[in-house]
Amino acid sequence: MSRQARDIFRVLIADDSADDRFLLRTAMRRANRLQIVAETADGDETIAWLRRTGARRGHDDAAFPDLLLLDLKMPVRDGFAVLKWLREQQLSRLTVVVLTESMEPDGIRRALELGADLFQVKPRLHNERVAMVLALEQYLVTAALVTSPRNGGESAISRPYLPCPAVSIP
Repeated sequence: MSRQARDIFRVLIADDSADDRFLLRTAMRRANRLQIVAETADGDETIAWLRRTGARRGHDDAAFPDLLLLDLKMPVRDGFAVLKWLREQQLSRLTVVVLTESMEPDGIRRALELGADLFQVKPRLHNERVAMVLALEQYLVTAALVTSPRNGGESAISRPYLPCPAVSIP
C-alpha cells in the first residue's frame, strides 16, 4: 500500500523521559491520523527496534514508523548517534523530528546535518504540545500528497520545512 493511500501515519517515540513520553501520548490522542507503534527509552533500544521492524528490509514491516520523534539527550546512545545510524541506513521515507530542551545552534545544525527533517524545542504546555502534534500530522499528510514518482517518490516539500514554531539553521 502506498503512503498516499494510508489514513494512518505510524509514530515511534524515542525519549528517555517517561513523563515526556506520557505527555506526547496524551497530546497524540487529538490527532486522528497518528498512531504510536512503539516507545523507546535510549538510542540502542531505538536502533534495535527499527532493525526489528524492517530498517534493513526496506521498511516493509507494517509497524515501521513514518515519523520518529527523537530526543537528543538519551542514555547509552544519544539522538545524534541514532541520526548517524539512520543516515547510514538511507531511510529517506522516515520523517525524523528532533525534540529537545536545548536551543544550542551547534546542536540544531548538527542534527539537521545528520538528517533530521525538523527540530523542535519540547513544548511545556499541553495546548502547545497538541498544536505541535497536529502540525506534524498535517506535515505528514501534506508530504504524502505532494510525493511524486518524478522525484523518486521523495516529497516535494523542501527540508527543513517547519510546520510549527521551531528553529531552523540554514
